[in-house]
Amino acid sequence: MTQRTISARVRPSRHRHGPGLTTTDLSADVVGQPLDPFIVVSLYDMAGPTFPPHPHAGFSVATYILPESPVGFVNHDTLGNRNRIAPGALHVTVAGSGVQHEEQPERTGALARGFQIWIDHAADQREIAPHALHLRAEEAPVVVRDGARARVVLGGSQGATSPLLTPTPVRLIDVSLDRGAAYAQDLLRGETAFLVVHAGAVSIAGVRVEAGEVATTSTDGDELVVQAHETAARFTLFAGMPLHEKRVQRGPFVAADVQQLQRFVGTFERTGFGRLTPFAAQPDWAPNDGQTIP
Repeated sequence: MTQRTISARVRPSRHRHGPGLTTTDLSADVVGQPLDPFIVVSLYDMAGPTFPPHPHAGFSVATYILPESPVGFVNHDTLGNRNRIAPGALHVTVAGSGVQHEEQPERTGALARGFQIWIDHAADQREIAPHALHLRAEEAPVVVRDGARARVVLGGSQGATSPLLTPTPVRLIDVSLDRGAAYAQDLLRGETAFLVVHAGAVSIAGVRVEAGEVATTSTDGDELVVQAHETAARFTLFAGMPLHEKRVQRGPFVAADVQQLQRFVGTFERTGFGRLTPFAAQPDWAPNDGQTIP
């Protein structure tokens, strides 16, 4: 097997969006190379309602709450889905031809920490029927081996496979390493792969990556080996085969061309994505899985 090397290493800036939201946003502009099939990946800390009901079309929006997050999210959409996204859980809104949704921390004033991940679609899947996918925290396979613990949230790792399949297959692997331990991930040649280091320091092919940094890897290798240093380490790995699709984007709409973009916008403006009553107007709301909001 040929080991991956680091192609870029950056320390992205943190951005404050009002009193309740701080994000670290990863895109091609930030890391200096395409993240295809990912459009943008944002690591966020949210302490209260920030976004009212809003639309998406042409791609998938995934929300992953980190297991150590003090609280989870609540989510609802115009398809009738009402969920609690607990710490360690993943919720995917496959926007397709168009949907509205709203997400916010389940308790105002408590910090919810996680990723929002925009995953691109192939041209022939941009207008698939919108639907939602949900993975409970306990449903994510966990691989424990030689001081490494990997939660397989999407895709596959070391023989374990997530039960959730997104329209565009991607990997989301959340890894904890004991001091000096190593984690190895098989990858396809050509597969985009990058990792966000949350704690400690790791090395890839002899290059050190610190907490708060993001490392993108070469695409000519088929194995990624990540080694912890003098302390325990924690990182999240994202990977997927590039789609190489042309994209026209306007805010929450991602289209193959201008005509499709105009169709998305026009349908939304005619309320074709449905109407959604904000959480703020539903004081007694509770998720449909029986878990009440604290």
